[in-house]
Amino acid sequence: MQAISYCLKDTANLWYQSLINKPQDFNAFKVEFLRYFSNNNSINRLVNAFTTMKQGETEAVTTYLGRFHQNLCQIQAIDANYFTAPQILNQFICGLRSSILQHVCPLHPGTLQDAVTRARDFESAESETNSIVLVLLYFWVEMFLDLSYSR
Repeated sequence: MQAISYCLKDTANLWYQSLINKPQDFNAFKVEFLRYFSNNNSINRLVNAFTTMKQGETEAVTTYLGRFHQNLCQIQAIDANYFTAPQILNQFICGLRSSILQHVCPLHPGTLQDAVTRARDFESAESETNSIVLVLLYFWVEMFLDLSYSR
């Protein structure tokens, strides 16, 4: 952590030198640095991006969850208590694409993990159903083509 003071310049270096209890590791430093130097516009932009985030129509739940966690971690690096667990859960559910949202929401998942599991389960079932429909369509087309060539 001593190397940090050599990397900081001007205001950042003055701030670091003025700390009575210097952070013991980089993560603690990052939290303190962001807390001191972030302004309300920065946190407001992050919160706005987080609260308006939606899963894309073809985006996998896992990919959406990754973006969700990345944005949440950026906010929590500035203020770990900005959102409560129920607010985080509600935001995740509200951001799901409509075909998944309509099946997850009525189940009233109690935790984020529960919501993720239910969303993944439905996504998997939706994918299997689509595969079956495609196979049936393929066989129907094959049968139609066989009938039209035999005439």
